[in-house]
Amino acid sequence: MANEASILNNPTSIPEAVSTGYQRQNVNIVAARVGMDETVVVGGAGKCTLKVSGPVDVNGVLYTIDSEVEFALSVAGEYIIYLEDSIAGHLTPKITSQPGLFVADKNAHYTADGYRILNWLIQYDGTNAIAYKVGRDRFETVILADGQWKCKFSKVYEIVMCGKGGNGGGTIVGYIGGNGGGALTGHKKIYIEASDVWTAAFSSASGGTCSFANVATTLQAQNGYDGVTDADNAVTAGGETSSGFDRVVKGQYAGMNRIFVGDGVYKHLPAFGGNSELGLGGENGYFRGNIHGADGKGYGAGAGAGHYINPSKGVGGIGAPAVILIRG
Repeated sequence: MANEASILNNPTSIPEAVSTGYQRQNVNIVAARVGMDETVVVGGAGKCTLKVSGPVDVNGVLYTIDSEVEFALSVAGEYIIYLEDSIAGHLTPKITSQPGLFVADKNAHYTADGYRILNWLIQYDGTNAIAYKVGRDRFETVILADGQWKCKFSKVYEIVMCGKGGNGGGTIVGYIGGNGGGALTGHKKIYIEASDVWTAAFSSASGGTCSFANVATTLQAQNGYDGVTDADNAVTAGGETSSGFDRVVKGQYAGMNRIFVGDGVYKHLPAFGGNSELGLGGENGYFRGNIHGADGKGYGAGAGAGHYINPSKGVGGIGAPAVILIRG
């Protein structure tokens, strides 16, 4: 590889022939505006609005938005706005959830039909929409269930993935169950092309594996382990195995509930479910004065164990959910 970058020559200070004198100047002016997008989009309740703004480069020609365009949104998800051909000299803004592709020589994204996509990502949660300027604003996509994610813009993303926290153990004949272990969290920086499809597959199993993958890359993070029933003195393992990440933070082991100190005497310890990088373990029922252990907090944290209070059996809490965060 060599010579991949070339000079855009500056204009000359010595007058030249009219036919050539402005050529360098014009080349620089056109180069500076390739892919330009000075539009403004704002979110709102059940809608987003393309404001009077611009210019925006469309196939080498600059356009402005002369009047506001309001888009009503009804289905939660991510959306983009593109400019469709209309009458001569005009384009019509439209909204879609389908991404296009990055066109390198135009320094912008275009749909499969060749329509310019504005540099805005709209995220709608079913109630409110937020508009992010791609390349300027920091945005985050949160995935909590099995399904597919389709990339809207070609760029470098950070993927943060955490498995599910272990559930707290219950009690049948014992005093306290085992607390749930924390899940592993992994971090990956990766360039993703627009329209690339990733599949999320979550597991709720004790020590199970959650995955996020496309054709070329597979990311895997291990859940924390569930606390054992009637396991007064047990520690519970956190998630430790992974695949595909740049760096990982292992899930924390859940602490003991009590220790034997002699002569039939037990000493109780302030044990909790194991932490993850993205969450805090729940308290066991003993410290809550309740038969129920507390659920894990945040993402991937282990739950507290149940506590036997005569005549009620202890009920373990639920480990905090797994999550995939895509940060752009």
